[in-house]
Amino acid sequence: MRKQTTSTVLMIRPRNFGFNEETAENNSFQQKGDNYNPTAVQQKAIEEFDGFVEQLQKHEINVLVVDDTPSPAKIDAVFPNNWFST
Repeated sequence: MRKQTTSTVLMIRPRNFGFNEETAENNSFQQKGDNYNPTAVQQKAIEEFDGFVEQLQKHEINVLVVDDTPSPAKIDAVFPNNWFST
């Protein structure tokens, strides 16, 4: 097995994570469901995020966590490709 070349990752905390109506129009993997609860989804995203950060750190991976700003709300901010361009 090859070794990885980094020991550091960048992650964006999902402050306003939620269902994106605009991208769901042409993405069959995004489905809201009948019992969609935005508050519960946001809370679950934060719990999963924090748990993943913890697991990475347990394995000696340095995690740079960037907190999203409250305004404007960015439901897709958790995806770093939305923050950077080349």
